[in-house]
Amino acid sequence: MSQTLRFLRRFLDSPQAIGSVMPSSPALVKAMLAGVDWGRVSTVAELGGGTGVISGRINALRSADSCFLCFENDPDMHLQLSRNFRDVLFERDAFTIRQALEKHQLSGLDCVVSGLPLVNFPRVKRHRLLKDIYAVLNPGGMFVAFQYTRQLQSSLASIYDSTDRQYVWANLPPAFVFVCRKRLAVDDVQGVNDSCHLPHPVADSGIAGP
Repeated sequence: MSQTLRFLRRFLDSPQAIGSVMPSSPALVKAMLAGVDWGRVSTVAELGGGTGVISGRINALRSADSCFLCFENDPDMHLQLSRNFRDVLFERDAFTIRQALEKHQLSGLDCVVSGLPLVNFPRVKRHRLLKDIYAVLNPGGMFVAFQYTRQLQSSLASIYDSTDRQYVWANLPPAFVFVCRKRLAVDDVQGVNDSCHLPHPVADSGIAGP
C-alpha cells in the first residue's frame, strides 16, 4: 500500500489524531528542516512520525553518531516506521516525552520536530506538552512544528524565546511552519562573545530581532 493510501486510511479511522488527509509534501519537509544546523544536533525527536516522510529526511540529515527518538501512536504506522528505520528509537505517546527521555537515558534534546495536529488536543493537555518540550530542550535548542492554522502562535510566543513563522503553499492543505528557539545559557552566550572578542552581547550589534 502506498504512503498516501495508508495515510488516508488512518485519517478516516482517526481524523483527530492524524489531522490531515495527505502526508507532508517535499516543500513542507524542506521548510521544516531547512533551519536546523545538523552538525550541532546530537539528539533529535520527532512527534508524530506518520508514514515516515519527515522521519526519513531527518534520518538522512542527522550525523551518524546522533540519537533520533521518534514518537508515533498509531499501531500500524509505528510498526512500519520501526521496520523502515532500524537505527531509530521509537515510542508511542508524545505526551510522555519526559519519561521517554529518562527511559533512553537522554538528558535533553537539541531539536524537536512535530507533525502532530496540536490544536485537535484539549487545551490543557496541549499546553502541558508545549511546556514539556521546552523543558527538555537543551539551551539553544529548536522546536519546529507545522500546523494548518495560526491558532498556536500566541501560545508558542508565550513559551519560547523566539518564534518565526513561514507559510507553505505547496502542501495539501497549505501549512504554517513555526520555528521556535530556546535561548542559550548565560555561560554559552558568554563563551560565544569571548571567542568572538565582542565587547557587548550580540543583541547590541544593531541587528533587529524578530
